[in-house]
Amino acid sequence: MDDLDHRLLHLLTRDARMSATDLAEKLGVSRGTVQNRIDRLQHQKVIHRFTVELGPSDEDHQISAFTLIRLTADDGRATQAALRRIEAITDIHTLSGAFDLVAELRVRSLKLLDRTLDEIRALPEVAETQSHIRLASAGR
Repeated sequence: MDDLDHRLLHLLTRDARMSATDLAEKLGVSRGTVQNRIDRLQHQKVIHRFTVELGPSDEDHQISAFTLIRLTADDGRATQAALRRIEAITDIHTLSGAFDLVAELRVRSLKLLDRTLDEIRALPEVAETQSHIRLASAGR
């Protein structure tokens, strides 16, 4: 990846709906160059997906939380696969330090959050969890 790829990815992380024409204008290249770069980055699995980020009015009706997960096994692939099947989990990351994973959850009620946390804690390799409810986003 070169500087143009990095600048393109930066713009897309700010607004994934930006048109190729607008991206090209901001980057000072042709629309075809932008489209070719996006296609190549998708093919190389640098870009995995384009997603929707809910606006403040929609987020007001949802609870967002982060759950730190400590595993009993060194290889957490089975746990990660099981976590990806839980509908409330929107993202999973591996960590260094005392916990092995962090899962981001989005639910409509505390009751659903509690149920989802129970489901996570019931996974065979999960030794400990620690959850934190997001109160506000600092933005970019």
